[in-house]
Amino acid sequence: MLYLRSVVLVGTLLAQLASGSPLQHTFATSEKGRGVGIPWEEVVSIPQPDTWALNPAGDAAVIRVSTIDPSTSLTSCDLHLLAINAQFTVPGVVHGPTHPEALYTFLTNDTFATLTPAGPGRWDLTTQFLNYTSLPPAFPPSASKPSRVAELSLGRKPTQLVYSSQTGVLNVVVPGDTSVEQAQIVSLKLDYQAGSWRHLDAVADLLVGTGLSVEEVTTNGTHLAFTAHSPAIRSWNGTRSVLYLLDLERPHRLHQISTGEGGAVSSPAFGVDGQLAWVEQKDDGNARGQRRLWLFDEAGAWEAPLDFDLSPLNVLFSKNGEALNLLTLHNQEQSLFHLWVPKRDSAPIKPVRIPSNGTIHEATHIGITPLEHSHLVGVMSSLTAARELWVISHSPYDDPTDNYENIRLTYLSEPALSQRRLSEGQRVEFENDQDTTIHGRVFLPQGEGPFPMVFYLHGDEEGGGWHDWWMPYWNPNAFLAEGYAVVTINPTGAEGYSDAFTQARRFQWGGQTMTDLRLGLQHALAEFPISPDKMFAMGYGAFGGWAGENDRWGFKGFVSHNGIVSPRWWAHETAAPSKPYWEFGPVSYDANNSHTLWDTEKLSQLWNTPELIIADGGNDADVGPPSQSYAAFSILQSRGVKSRLLLSSSPIEWQRAIFEFLAEL
Repeated sequence: MLYLRSVVLVGTLLAQLASGSPLQHTFATSEKGRGVGIPWEEVVSIPQPDTWALNPAGDAAVIRVSTIDPSTSLTSCDLHLLAINAQFTVPGVVHGPTHPEALYTFLTNDTFATLTPAGPGRWDLTTQFLNYTSLPPAFPPSASKPSRVAELSLGRKPTQLVYSSQTGVLNVVVPGDTSVEQAQIVSLKLDYQAGSWRHLDAVADLLVGTGLSVEEVTTNGTHLAFTAHSPAIRSWNGTRSVLYLLDLERPHRLHQISTGEGGAVSSPAFGVDGQLAWVEQKDDGNARGQRRLWLFDEAGAWEAPLDFDLSPLNVLFSKNGEALNLLTLHNQEQSLFHLWVPKRDSAPIKPVRIPSNGTIHEATHIGITPLEHSHLVGVMSSLTAARELWVISHSPYDDPTDNYENIRLTYLSEPALSQRRLSEGQRVEFENDQDTTIHGRVFLPQGEGPFPMVFYLHGDEEGGGWHDWWMPYWNPNAFLAEGYAVVTINPTGAEGYSDAFTQARRFQWGGQTMTDLRLGLQHALAEFPISPDKMFAMGYGAFGGWAGENDRWGFKGFVSHNGIVSPRWWAHETAAPSKPYWEFGPVSYDANNSHTLWDTEKLSQLWNTPELIIADGGNDADVGPPSQSYAAFSILQSRGVKSRLLLSSSPIEWQRAIFEFLAEL
């Protein structure tokens, strides 16, 4: 119903060949007469890199790629092999089908391990030799047949494989809710003898007796660093987690690294000589609080002195340990910010943004070249290009805004996008009533207009806002192909502008944020050929404040995906109460309390706008539980308002239902 939480599975920058020059945004090559946009069936069927593993040298990778068939809604997965050279492209190879839950990690530069489901509670661990070269003349890589190493009994689906090379220990990460099921870090000692890998000793669970629920795990070869929480650390409506260090030679001695006094700890990264970095939120309970850079050395943990008002998502050490890269939302992009590793007595450092021409979703530092270029391999996307692997290169010793390049490694989306003309939209900005600049984009289909328009609404999930990244559903270019204009506004509360801007949404769900969106709609109507008589609004994980006040907006129809009717009942019903309790405060019925001020249920007698309601079964901090969707549908039906309820986890069914519903109005 309101404030769309942007459900995005992200993808990469549209193709330019690996020429070594900075990548620029362009339209894809267009067939003569073909309009702007791409049909939604083609969008959802573009192959997506689900998970990938990079070898220690950074010159080879294995990638699990998923593809959805829109005619059957079935997903198939293939394993792709890739040799990496930043100077020229080595064609990737499809090795063959793989399981959608398979996990991968490299044991050596040319051997990778795979963990695959073998039956209920059983998982097979296999190894394969990767035959590749990244030196010219390079040949396409190939892999040997899998060789079975062990069968593991795991209570639940693992999420991570972490190999510690210096100790020869493979760690299998199995998350769990400590109040219901025990998390695990299952440890296996591996050895290579007589041309094959085998496991030594018994399998051990490193978390036995700790009561910890593990979140993220990383290694430097001899130690594990991991974030975790437990009921003793995190209250029922809290977000706090703690960073721990574990010596794999002494796995029963667990050392707490972070102070345990703030909120969530995430993205642990090893430097050299035992140094650690991570990001940590100040306030327990605030899932959208600013993440601050912390470091650990022989003297203990300390917050790094930064002159930085953004909120890093991830921290990466350079391979030599001299520099850090902070992956951070910035305006409408997600970029890397470079800084030299600070000292305790350093003056506040202002990280320098490396241009990204879109969004970097994840990256791994692979080294410094002889010409002193810093190279990373990562996943990138933009509004006009689906997710692909790229080399991201810059010179930390020069101005990175003048000396950088992005070199494409994979071409998974090339068949679908090479003949499509896609739009990145037109950036817009305006001043709200608080003299704050609000940003957004307007996308226009081909033609003269006025055009019917879809107004995208986002909620306050991590990464809240509309950004320059690829969306395999809710893709603006899919609506352009059907003749709809699209308007996206990042109102007060969106991330990527400043911490104060993000936090200003607290207790103001129906206040300043609504004002910004109304001003954004007025700006779009005044500046672009949009028909005010045929406007629609779509929201995900969204607060239903629009439905009872649509006389102020004039929308002809709503699409609500995992929406929220009542903040009070959201707080009572959600499996993740930290979000509603932080955003609205403790549940209250006082007249001036935010639960009462922004309770959309009290205006439900005014709901009269047709609505498609989608519930996919999600119930976490960023969405309304299914019961809220049922309630919205029941209210609309009781009032005789045209409405439809779709219960489905299939993106294909979501897309089909949305376009059919809009066409009826």
